[in-house]
Amino acid sequence: MTEPPRILVLTHDDDPTADVVLNELNSRGTQFVRCDPGNFPAAMTMTARLGAPGLSWNGSLTGAPRGIDLGSVRAIYYRRPSDFRPPGGLATSDQDFVVSQARHGLPGVLAGLPRVRWLNHPAAMADARVKPYQLAVASRCGLQIPSTLVTNDPAAVGDFAGDVGGRIITKSLATMVTIDDESGSGVLYTSEVAEEHWSDPSIASTAHLFQELIDGIDVRLTVVGDRLFAAEIQPTCSDGPLDIRAHHENVTYRLIDVPTAVRTAVLDLLHRLGLTFAALDFRVGPNGWVFLEANPNGQWAFVPQLRTPIAQAIADMLETGSR
Repeated sequence: MTEPPRILVLTHDDDPTADVVLNELNSRGTQFVRCDPGNFPAAMTMTARLGAPGLSWNGSLTGAPRGIDLGSVRAIYYRRPSDFRPPGGLATSDQDFVVSQARHGLPGVLAGLPRVRWLNHPAAMADARVKPYQLAVASRCGLQIPSTLVTNDPAAVGDFAGDVGGRIITKSLATMVTIDDESGSGVLYTSEVAEEHWSDPSIASTAHLFQELIDGIDVRLTVVGDRLFAAEIQPTCSDGPLDIRAHHENVTYRLIDVPTAVRTAVLDLLHRLGLTFAALDFRVGPNGWVFLEANPNGQWAFVPQLRTPIAQAIADMLETGSR
């Protein structure tokens, strides 16, 4: 008799990165159920019951291509689900109510399932995404970090720049997509701050993050459990933007080894952040590996040489958790 699926994959319908992992699971004959929580409640139905002390939620989630018995779930791959969408024709206040109930109901039941391995738990990801927090934890783990200033005081920026040698960058404290009437939408990239902008009065409007500029080569380090996969990313044009993401596909990749001390500190960082997966950015230069940031749900399939190994590592973790 075929065992019921024990792996639940939560992501939107068009997620090519998740597809790489799911193709690997399919090639192994491993059963899973993929669904987008954003389809709840309009196109999905959940029924879950919790009764006597010591018991856990039991019930079902249906409406995806395949349903799943909640009591059978042992591993959840939380990729990139879309936002909850209320049924049409509701007043705004009713839409807000429906979405808030859905946001607490479905994820709340899943979070209460016992013996489930998450990759990653959304609560852990929410904490880990906070850049000032992750920088502090990374420093306590022994990783080198850039000198960093978080402030809304324009006068503090010039003093900071002088302390770190005169070249500083700024980056958003949260991942941002900008929308412009002329150029459309785009990512808010890390950029160097020219001296004439150090005392810009608009700095006082909210918190800003400034760091010393770190020279070196960009490295993307992807961690799955205790397995590390690192690649240098070199732009084909050295005179291009500071942020390697702004070079888009005009880059080359080279696989590299991770120093033992960095590996130990990185695994400690993920443990403290409660993560089983993360994509970390480093700058590697004369002073060694300098940690820039960690994305608990970062992309990784863009490095051709690592696409299959990382997919296999994630599949291994999901399969191990599902047993």
